[in-house]
Amino acid sequence: MNLASTNLHFHGLSVPPVCHQDETLNTVIQPGDPAFEYRIQIPKNQPPGLYWYHPHIHGFTEEQLLGGASGALIVEGIEQAVPRVAELPERVFVIRDEKMPEPSESEKNDPNRPTKQLSINYIPVPYPKYPPAVIKMKPSERQLWRVVNASADTYLDLMLVYGAKRQSLGLVALDGVPLHYGGPGAKDYAPERSDIFLPPGSRAEFVVTGPPPGVEGLLVTNGVFRGAGDDTGPVVKKNPNQPALRLGLDDVDPRRPLASVIPSDDAPTSLPIEWASSHPAASSAPLLSSLRPIRKREFYFSEKLAHPDDPTSPTLFFITEEGRTPAVFDPHNPEPNITVHEGDVEDWTIENRSQESHVFHVHQLHFLIVGSQGIGWQEPTLRDTANLPAWIGFGRYPTVTLRMDFRDPQIVGTFPFHCHIAQHSDGGMMGTVRVEPAEKK
Repeated sequence: MNLASTNLHFHGLSVPPVCHQDETLNTVIQPGDPAFEYRIQIPKNQPPGLYWYHPHIHGFTEEQLLGGASGALIVEGIEQAVPRVAELPERVFVIRDEKMPEPSESEKNDPNRPTKQLSINYIPVPYPKYPPAVIKMKPSERQLWRVVNASADTYLDLMLVYGAKRQSLGLVALDGVPLHYGGPGAKDYAPERSDIFLPPGSRAEFVVTGPPPGVEGLLVTNGVFRGAGDDTGPVVKKNPNQPALRLGLDDVDPRRPLASVIPSDDAPTSLPIEWASSHPAASSAPLLSSLRPIRKREFYFSEKLAHPDDPTSPTLFFITEEGRTPAVFDPHNPEPNITVHEGDVEDWTIENRSQESHVFHVHQLHFLIVGSQGIGWQEPTLRDTANLPAWIGFGRYPTVTLRMDFRDPQIVGTFPFHCHIAQHSDGGMMGTVRVEPAEKK
């Protein structure tokens, strides 16, 4: 594997982890290889919503994402699950990050200089002036916005501001799943939010109302603090005769604008969401929340310097099952970290024992957050990403308990789970789970 190798991961889709579909551990496409064809069949019970695809070459995912290699993918039929969005015009926004240029002398000491530049639908919004992209809407028009944070490493906390007032955003779906979607008894509801928090890899779909005539709006991402590893972290001196080194310059996500929202009578008409003649069918299986797990496991995120006496040495990243020795992911090891069987439902409790944030993601399936400590309110809906904030250095670790659903026969095979901050997964914060076929009775 090298920077020119590539492959694709279809993030959030419940498709088989096999060659030519969504297998990322052994599929490596090299320059000069014949064209490699992916053949994906969307399952009939795939929740309707926003998904995405991106390369997943271990050790080089971050570089390829920073280069813009990603795209949005929509499973249609959301109006069947959420009738209130039918006929609304829809907009798809892909927000990416990219490397910063070398700083000027005046920028070197700017504590708000971001670690990464941002773009929205490939329109860059560069530091330090942040000239925003432009979104035109008809005055007071309601639209469904579908936003994917396709960043390698950057957190987003989106707000829509008209004048000095935050606007209410009607949340519809997270990580491709309409809220409370997925089985008998599930009911649509419409929480209003003043901000939408999107860790790397996550998606949100929400209803916005355009600004009234004569009022311009602004789509911004608020500043996100990522722990003691952030730019406000400790200053370290190896000895009194050397300059101080500030840890965490890789984790600065300041507040910045992304796009101006301009009311215009001649704004282009977005395509409305139409009632589909065919659409994904909600699963008839029991709701995941109603099932009892057959076993429980505990994992934790941790990290350490490769050379503890040298604060400039590379950081090693780990995700470890409790009771095992932390080890960086070895792509050449054929044995999975975890083995389960088709039909199993497990509860995985994950702790963050490091002083920076991490984002749990698993391929091939969605999970349900059934418990947490120190991570804030989470919508009770199926997800494929879960953010764990930084441990503050004392007291209890931030913890989330996930109900993992291995019932789908489509996902039999071996696939990864990892931190979706690409720098961390490339640095070793990844493991694998093998789903064995159900035992014949």
